[in-house]
Amino acid sequence: MDMRICVINIYVSDLDFAIEWYREVLNLNVSDDHNNYPIAVDLETDNDLRLLLHKAEKDTQVDVWRESSTILTFEVPNIREKMKDLTEKGVKLMNEEPQWYPDGGERIAFKDPFGNVHELAELRSRAAPKDRM
Repeated sequence: MDMRICVINIYVSDLDFAIEWYREVLNLNVSDDHNNYPIAVDLETDNDLRLLLHKAEKDTQVDVWRESSTILTFEVPNIREKMKDLTEKGVKLMNEEPQWYPDGGERIAFKDPFGNVHELAELRSRAAPKDRM
């Protein structure tokens, strides 16, 4: 393969608030690498993929699943535990329950304060939910 994804930009209308929200709600810290504040900052990740908060003029108004968009998915070991954590921090989930996906896991979507849609995923590559067996 001659191409690989090296950075994902998350456009936000208020960079300072975004830094605080992504740190407090999603437990992501600002990285010392590629810190171009007040235009953009990298968030720390546990892989070599750059996750960049980038200043935009306005929030997005994407009607997810009806309009084209990109969704960033965060893998978690326990989706229901993370759902509870996020809702306690004021995050509105886009469904009441996670949805089962054929790739072997459950997912649930949520929006950041700027309208960007992200997902939580608990992957189970070999197991199916008990109610699907």
